[in-house]
Amino acid sequence: MDINDILRETVASTTLGGGRGKRRRVGPAPSLRELKEGGYGIAGGAEDRHGSGEDGNGEDGNGNSNGDGNGNDDDDDDDDDEGGRFFSDGLTAAEKGVLAWVDRVGDMDDTLDQQAVQRLVVRLERAVTRNTAERITHAQAPEKFAESEAELDEALQRLLVLANDVQHLAALEALGAVPTLAGLLAHENADIALDVIQLAAELTAEDVWSQEGESHEERAAVVRFVEALAQNEFFELLGQNLRRLNEGAESPTEAEADRQGVFQTLALVENLVSLDVPLAERAADAMGLLDWLQARIGVAHVGSGQIQPDSSQIQPDSNQQYAAEIASILLQASAAIRQRAGRAFMDALLRSLAAYRKYTPTDEIGAEHLESVVNAVCMLLTTPAGKQAFLDCEGVELLVVLQKQQQAARLLSLKILDYALSPPAGSISAAGGDPDGPAAAAPSSAGPRAIARRYIDGMGLKYLFSILMRRGADGAMKRQYRRHPDSDERAVSCIAWLLRLTERGTPPHWRVLAKLVPSPADPSSWKAHVDRVVELNALWFERVRDAEDNNNDGDDDDDDDDEERYLRRMEAGLFPLQMSDIVLAFVAEEGQDAAARISQQLRRKGRSMVAVQSEIAAYVAARAAPTLGGARPGSGSPGAMASLLLQL
Repeated sequence: MDINDILRETVASTTLGGGRGKRRRVGPAPSLRELKEGGYGIAGGAEDRHGSGEDGNGEDGNGNSNGDGNGNDDDDDDDDDEGGRFFSDGLTAAEKGVLAWVDRVGDMDDTLDQQAVQRLVVRLERAVTRNTAERITHAQAPEKFAESEAELDEALQRLLVLANDVQHLAALEALGAVPTLAGLLAHENADIALDVIQLAAELTAEDVWSQEGESHEERAAVVRFVEALAQNEFFELLGQNLRRLNEGAESPTEAEADRQGVFQTLALVENLVSLDVPLAERAADAMGLLDWLQARIGVAHVGSGQIQPDSSQIQPDSNQQYAAEIASILLQASAAIRQRAGRAFMDALLRSLAAYRKYTPTDEIGAEHLESVVNAVCMLLTTPAGKQAFLDCEGVELLVVLQKQQQAARLLSLKILDYALSPPAGSISAAGGDPDGPAAAAPSSAGPRAIARRYIDGMGLKYLFSILMRRGADGAMKRQYRRHPDSDERAVSCIAWLLRLTERGTPPHWRVLAKLVPSPADPSSWKAHVDRVVELNALWFERVRDAEDNNNDGDDDDDDDDEERYLRRMEAGLFPLQMSDIVLAFVAEEGQDAAARISQQLRRKGRSMVAVQSEIAAYVAARAAPTLGGARPGSGSPGAMASLLLQL
């Protein structure tokens, strides 16, 4: 490697160990002049490989070859070779100077002072002023302002060192650098704008402000810095810059640079969600981010073009996957964003999901994209407007199609169905037990009951119970069941909701029960489905009992509050246990034969209908409790089973 190549290398992104576990950012490598002035062993012009007294042919300064002066080699030539060639480092003085500078960087202290920050800001302002002037003067000759643009790029890279101590970010605002940084987002050279985005993403990264023992002060400093950027229309300019990036550019170099720009922008948004959710909401609104995500989630960029995925097997690109992930993160973190995401956003998600109806992703990017899209749909379904949009966009019909196919989306569709059937939080108690009551939904929402009826009418029960029994769980699908071990819990929960959301004595309710009880023509032909529910019920009961035993055996048991105990029981499987109890209770209420059959199967597993009834009573009490864990295990009056089911 030539010395000039070494000096041109940039180490701004180098990570060095030092100081409280933080990432260490270092500025670019010094120039040759700086190395000379710093006294790092460079005294003058270029030196050859073997020192200043020899040329490349082994001759001394007078042209004579090394030896006795007569052109003959020394008798101990071999010793000289070993002493000089094999034990020499083979570096010139210039290269040794570079290594000395690297050693000095490794020993540098992590701290910055006010004067150092001021020098960085002055360097940035000088570079901006020079570049602006040269761009105006030489507008038609880009080569004449290329040097100033490189200087501006270097000045921005040097600011990355501020991530070592974000307390100095206040100095940027005091010195007037914040408006300059925001204005550079609109620079004609997209690379300069990308430098600013990278800087903002690095300064807001979670590991910069979340160090143990200092997160509060450092987080406040980063929040103030981002708020200062926002006051200078940073987010609006960020949205404009996001739309001018062309990931499908014909030039591979430009396309890759723009893809990196999109990635850095999305990383910045993700950092803002971790940093401060209201700030993330402001950023998403000012950027018009939901509209951009809506368009990007369903578009795969392949090479220099873009492809709309349909039923063909098109693997999503990394930024498409990241866009879906950011959408799910925003929708999960902010209720305001969930309300702003309308019918068009739901439609875009469902169209992207439909691409997986006939194939399973073959790489991790595709699998994560699918899961992110599913999570985003689930978050929208937590709102009444989202449920209505799901119905209007034929989301129920799509679920039936997905469950029909032996693909990865089959199991993930259970999660969507579970969220679609679940009433909004607090709606049941607020509406007097009616999930479609006035407190449960907006006037335009049809509610979970409409989704349940449409799913039953769409022949979805056949595939739901097939998943419960794990039919076809071999080969590739067996791997999918291992990847999604909660499929049994989701299936039982969906069955419980279908029984609760359909009125007893109506055809939809009977169609669900028909999958669990024998037909009137042959009362002895019990379905294997109910035995499967009993088996799962016993499995989840064992897990919950083990969790309770661990709670009782713990050393610091007295310090645990009721909420922590309740959450540990939920993690062990309390909720699916209660859902399976509800399914068994509905079946047992269909007559004495059904009750006897359920009791018999439960006794074989060491369980009883009394225990099932008590667990349902505890579930009803827990929903009415003001806090998590407010109802202790075993609390609640069992009462009559029919009365408990009416409360559900």
